[in-house]
Amino acid sequence: MNLIGGNLLQRKLRKTLGVIAFLIPVLPLTTTVVHAQIPNPAVVYAFQQEPTDIITPSGLLAQGRDGNIYGTGTNRGANNKGGIYKISPSGVETVVVSFPSTYASCQGLTLAFDGNFYGTCLVGGGHGYGFIFQATPAGVLTDIYDFTATNDDGNPDLVPVLGANGDLYGTSGNTNYICGNIYRIAINGTGYKNIKSGPGFCSPSELSAGSDGNFYGIWGNTPTAGNVGAVFKVSGAGGYTEIKDFSAQTDPSWYPTTGPILATNGKLYGTDDGGGTNSNGAIYSLTTNGKTVTDLFNINSSADGTLWGNNLFQASDGNFYGASYSGGSGNQGSFFELTSKNVFSVDLIITNNTIGDNPATPIMQHTNGLLYGTTSVNGANGAYGNLLSFNIGASPFVALVGPVAAGTEGSTVQILGQDFSSSSVVEFGGTPSTSVQVSGSTFIEATVPAGALTGKITVSTTAGTLSSLVTFKVTPKLASFTPTSGPVGTGVTITGSGLEQTTSVKFNGTKASFTVDSDSQISATVPTGATTGKITVTTKGGSATSSSSFTVN
Repeated sequence: MNLIGGNLLQRKLRKTLGVIAFLIPVLPLTTTVVHAQIPNPAVVYAFQQEPTDIITPSGLLAQGRDGNIYGTGTNRGANNKGGIYKISPSGVETVVVSFPSTYASCQGLTLAFDGNFYGTCLVGGGHGYGFIFQATPAGVLTDIYDFTATNDDGNPDLVPVLGANGDLYGTSGNTNYICGNIYRIAINGTGYKNIKSGPGFCSPSELSAGSDGNFYGIWGNTPTAGNVGAVFKVSGAGGYTEIKDFSAQTDPSWYPTTGPILATNGKLYGTDDGGGTNSNGAIYSLTTNGKTVTDLFNINSSADGTLWGNNLFQASDGNFYGASYSGGSGNQGSFFELTSKNVFSVDLIITNNTIGDNPATPIMQHTNGLLYGTTSVNGANGAYGNLLSFNIGASPFVALVGPVAAGTEGSTVQILGQDFSSSSVVEFGGTPSTSVQVSGSTFIEATVPAGALTGKITVSTTAGTLSSLVTFKVTPKLASFTPTSGPVGTGVTITGSGLEQTTSVKFNGTKASFTVDSDSQISATVPTGATTGKITVTTKGGSATSSSSFTVN
């Protein structure tokens, strides 16, 4: 049995329970949707029904430092427990490691700052409630944390994601076993924290890491929303906020099925499978305060697939892509696209195809510009699942490890890409880094230089200059100010770093006139109306506040 498919189907069964209403303002659908055309997938690698190959690919894919695509399969391998594979963009597969007999239903990988991968296993471990594992690129496996079921935490069937602080954030729980929780843990297995769990909270989705430093997900059940579903936000510090309780009485659709993603326009995008014009749910957008939900496309599960099971992905072209595990005339799933202008297209998987059936991994984008996904079963020539690519016409780019593109001068940034060389130059907003360590042709560690500016990161390569998709924000730091006291009109010298693009200086909230002397110094004047308090400097990359107060005499 395909455990990913089984787990997803079990999660869907929760919707046969009751409904609790919750009033939320709704924005009516005003967009006329027409069908476009998602690119046809190409088979990159067909997983083989051989005794040692990994089959039934499932869970998150990850681009490694070496440029290969890493993933997991839940079956076959040396011990019939699946394992970890890597596949080059050209289609060369290597079995990294077969899971030992003590590992069961392990799926999905996340790349962390240490260069290793992290995933979860549904059952097993020291207490029998599943565990989190570390896998090195060489295939060394380590169980770093065993779930205990103490706070409804256990039986994780979804992979944790990386936070800007280097910790892992994830969810546990499986409808067949335990309700689950939201957790945080360091990559060495220490500092485990239960962020949220409790009576009535069940069936959380996989988290998505937002560029704002927060994490977003859904509950299948909550005490306030019942089994209609809710969207939540978790801060990097571990703060929990339930931002949207769905209602079958007041919302256009409900039963969220995937963890919403934070798009470049600042809104959340996700899918649900209740309500909507066809009673099959919709692709929706949601403001991050939870007050405005908009159905962008009404799903027809026979024609479009169910559009649930895997989180959406926003690619470099601004469009959203997804992989539906099920639906369609043969219940074999689909791949779909929703453009930034809400034009929908679908590639419905049909019987006796060459690409396989039932996608069980979310779509991801490699820095070569291609999208990648999988099917979990079937395919041509006896395959048992396939790695697929989608050519959306995107140019190659560089990507940062971690969800938040920001840092202070002197901090280290990890960069994925291709065609790097020992002569590659890394620039932050046009300022070259003076400390660049190149590892092969696909990975760089660069130090944010003095004088760096908020802007795109660029890397010169043997094939031209590549740019990051997002703006890297150089966050300011304040070191000191002098004098530490004085009346209105006093000149104050403020020192620190990342001050070149200063846009505002405030004395305890009152704006002051200032001059930027250099990247490390500002001259400001104590403004009329200022009171004793801390000094705050705001730049294009963020804000910094002094650790001590300036005293206004």
